[in-house]
Amino acid sequence: MVFPFFERFAARRGDAPGRGCDGRRMKARWLWVAALLACCAAGRAAASDEEALSSRGVAGEIMDRAVEHCRRGERDQAMAMFEAIRVQLDPPPALLRLVQDLEASGCVTLPVASGSAFRVQVGGGWDSNVSQGITAHSLVIGSGENKVEVDLDPSYRPRSSTFVQAAADYSVALPRWDTGLLFSLAQRSNLQEPAFDVRAFSAAAAREFRILPWGTMRGQLEAQEIWLGSRHYQRNAVAALQWLYAYGQGGFWQATLNATSAHYFTQASQNAYLLEAGLLREWRVNAWQYLEAGVSLLRDTARGARPGGDRLGWQVQLGAVALAGQWRFKPQLSYYDWSSDELFAPGLLDMRRHNRLSQASLQAERPVWTNTSLLLEWRGRRARDTIALYTYNAQVLSATLALRF
Repeated sequence: MVFPFFERFAARRGDAPGRGCDGRRMKARWLWVAALLACCAAGRAAASDEEALSSRGVAGEIMDRAVEHCRRGERDQAMAMFEAIRVQLDPPPALLRLVQDLEASGCVTLPVASGSAFRVQVGGGWDSNVSQGITAHSLVIGSGENKVEVDLDPSYRPRSSTFVQAAADYSVALPRWDTGLLFSLAQRSNLQEPAFDVRAFSAAAAREFRILPWGTMRGQLEAQEIWLGSRHYQRNAVAALQWLYAYGQGGFWQATLNATSAHYFTQASQNAYLLEAGLLREWRVNAWQYLEAGVSLLRDTARGARPGGDRLGWQVQLGAVALAGQWRFKPQLSYYDWSSDELFAPGLLDMRRHNRLSQASLQAERPVWTNTSLLLEWRGRRARDTIALYTYNAQVLSATLALRF
């Protein structure tokens, strides 16, 4: 996803068990950095590497994954994909030379040279419920004979808006310390509802450890600052561990452990520590199709007097990637389910929160110019909760241009 931050923030603001950095996003976020470093390690000139890696379409997509296998020391998987590119496709000359060089070297990586990459993304679209307005028209307070139904103010209704958004990522490799750094800045402006504009800055550092024959371990630390409208809204500190293990030539296993400290400047009662443990399995059907399925356990510990107290939940996700001609299609489904430990508001709302969030998305991406791709996306969210204030529906349509330098 081109703008993953905005969806993570939307889920958390809607009181879903937000995740600071799940394993799938962690892998995707660093994949293109890893590909750059692997090519530098092969001893090629920087200009040739960028030309090869920016060659889009089917060959370019397969090459991204093949280089990742090569970098992790998974020679058999990488060689099978190199052969698919060379024999079955018609790769550009620069990409073909890189494939031949890596095949000739036996996928052996040399000491990594330093490198950096810069990516800019600009786009716009429409959000049916930028305010996360609720679907209920009334709220029942109390219980038994003291039960009262209160009509909700129209300000609780959903508000739609068109929006424009932009993001910039800068990554740099520090081979002396085997570390990569990533800095990101993002802005989303809602043209009809500026009070819900979102701006964010993040800085992350990641380090990778090879633990052959048991795969690869990655560690990441990240700091995030978030503004909502004109207010400094949230600060997150994230620590993440990811373990990758290739399973023959058919895919890999991925285990993640993420810990997040969330601080809300305007809602101190929502401050919390979040812990997530997850397992993801990816199957490579062939060189053009991938399937993935994952499950996670979530623990959200309140740091203050949050209504409902601590939360415990789980999540499942399904996804796929299919390459067809110049297009890359990526459908995804996810379902969150969590419950609170205590009553939400004893004497007023005598029930525990049980939140269920369903999300679906479909992305279609293709190259349009050199180093530039177009991404079209539809995303839907459906939140249900025992407390009517947290029940809402939303859909987002967007178009984005991504430029790599």
